[in-house]
Amino acid sequence: MGFNFNIGYNSYQPLSVERDRSGNWFYTMFSSKAKHNYFASDKDKIKAVLSNPYLMKCFALNADLFSIGRVDDANGENTDVLKTIKAQPNFTQTWAQFFWDYQFYIGIGTAYLWKPYKAQGLNDAYPIQWLNPAKLDWDVSLTDKLKDLILTGKSLKELKTQTVKYNLDNGKTKLIPLDEIYPFYDLSNSMTDNFMRGASRLDSLYKTISNTEIAMDAKSKNLEYSKKFMVNGNNSIENISELPMGDEEKISIEAIANSSKDVHVVKTPITISRFVDDIANLGLDNSLNSDYLTIGTTLGIPKELLDVSLAGKNGSTYENQQKAIGRHVEYSLKPKANNLMEGFKMIFGIELVMTWEHLMFNQVFEKEKAETVKIRLENAILAKENNLILEDYEY
Repeated sequence: MGFNFNIGYNSYQPLSVERDRSGNWFYTMFSSKAKHNYFASDKDKIKAVLSNPYLMKCFALNADLFSIGRVDDANGENTDVLKTIKAQPNFTQTWAQFFWDYQFYIGIGTAYLWKPYKAQGLNDAYPIQWLNPAKLDWDVSLTDKLKDLILTGKSLKELKTQTVKYNLDNGKTKLIPLDEIYPFYDLSNSMTDNFMRGASRLDSLYKTISNTEIAMDAKSKNLEYSKKFMVNGNNSIENISELPMGDEEKISIEAIANSSKDVHVVKTPITISRFVDDIANLGLDNSLNSDYLTIGTTLGIPKELLDVSLAGKNGSTYENQQKAIGRHVEYSLKPKANNLMEGFKMIFGIELVMTWEHLMFNQVFEKEKAETVKIRLENAILAKENNLILEDYEY
């Protein structure tokens, strides 16, 4: 049954429809409470990241670390080879910005690489770039086709002739063939009803992100009330000889409270108290820190990198932070890099590897390796001096 409810010039659909045992229908048009546990669209996910400082810090950290990776050829003979093949991916970005976008959109769920059909390789004039998933308009007829199982190459080729609408910021749209779009997924595309879209871990964080918004609103409101004071007289209500405080006396006390004078003489003793005495007792910061850790660790970030103050009672040491960066790169970012490099091989026919071995955090591991070698050498010398059997050591 269709339902439209008009207010003024706008048309609204009900958020939910319920029916009681008597057959009466109830429509919920507006609600401050979420009726779902996931983001309705990629646009909502991007908006959440851009408006939530805790979520943005995690996304920016991942994207920043990913963007400073170096792309070498697969045989290790040439370093930073990508820039020699193609100076920049498109006319408006550097390779660092290109990789930043890839990691950001992967965090949303899916990164869509657009390669114009005429672009046969990286060493030509045609640009490649990431499409903003919030601007892709997957209409019903297209998604119905994308729900089908692809059993033959012919079926896939026919499907790739379909086009998806891409909404531009100037009000125009562009139809892009699916054959020109290459999706890269954060989790998997087997858990959605559209094999061109991957599942997003942001959906699992929906309530946590909502909690941070509520806690930030509560903190803001309490800070606003902490500026306000309550001023009241100390006369006992049992004292019937004194008249209640009149308007003139109220105005006088308010003027005294706002005065710049240091000493005031009043007829009636007064008490001044804040509306909010101790905002720390509310525990809002602890709640926000806890939610921040949940967001960060869900996005694969070790807690040592989220914030020194959250890493432990006495913070995290420099070496621990550097090791945490290494673990994060190895277990969270490198799989995404390998996936992208495999995509480059499939799309452009070139074999590349992405590495972070040139960065400072690797010095910590080199130091540990050197110390291990030193201990083995010392043990070998001691064994020789005591005529013990020497074993083969790897240095």
